[in-house]
Amino acid sequence: MVALSHLSHLSHLSPERLKRLAELADASRLRAALYPPPPKPPPARRRSRSRQYPGGRPNLRRARRTRG
Repeated sequence: MVALSHLSHLSHLSPERLKRLAELADASRLRAALYPPPPKPPPARRRSRSRQYPGGRPNLRRARRTRG
């Protein structure tokens, strides 16, 4: 438990608020100690753009339909 004296710089808060703040700090520390952080997902693979088609490959299906 955090001693309320450590929160003396928060003297503008009421004693009830200081006590609640100390309880929340304790709960946060307990949660951090009991539960390890979730694993980070692997970095997303980005599609590399070719120099030939900087905006992506053209849609050939659409291009073929316009002929006619």
